[in-house]
Amino acid sequence: MNEYSIIGMSPGNSYFKDEVVKKLLQKVVEKFSKTAILIADVPAVSTYVALGYPENRAWRDKALPQGNNLRNRVERAMSDLEYTNDKVKIIDWKNEVENNPVYKVKYQKVLELYQTNNNFQLSVNDATREVLEYSEKEIPDMNSAIKIAVHYLLSEIAFMEFAPEYLKADKVTYIYHRNWSVYEKYISGAFDDIPKNSLGFEIITTE
Repeated sequence: MNEYSIIGMSPGNSYFKDEVVKKLLQKVVEKFSKTAILIADVPAVSTYVALGYPENRAWRDKALPQGNNLRNRVERAMSDLEYTNDKVKIIDWKNEVENNPVYKVKYQKVLELYQTNNNFQLSVNDATREVLEYSEKEIPDMNSAIKIAVHYLLSEIAFMEFAPEYLKADKVTYIYHRNWSVYEKYISGAFDDIPKNSLGFEIITTE
């Protein structure tokens, strides 16, 4: 089986320090023959807009530089570990994902599920609220902010639906350092009774 692991690294997430990125990358590459790094910097703009930043500043001052910081950390770790681009692929969301027609179809499908399935909508909203509250930034209207920020999580799930075709893999496993309940339920078929057999999830930490 041609299997890929995907390490999701969120722009602005303080967990992904240099030493963590290096240890995590080493652990994952040792377990999986092929690894990709997902830095969803373009979707992250919606999170910063929800936190009150104007869209141009959300992109220029937050999502883009933080995405670049993560990318630089991964590249430094790859250099230290002598990993080639064949072994570790850093996904370029802006140029490889955002305008890909197959990805757009996957996103619309996930968005439609969000709009029509109450359980999925509640789970996505709860996960998004947790992210916004963690920022400790004052948010006058949380419900309105959630409606904007859910784009990030829906984009990540849509990317995972797109990933097997994009990476030419039979199975793609999302790697994270803690549980991701909404995604775990999604791939089990809890929301639509359709198990996503080509998608997996695994917790790997640097401890």
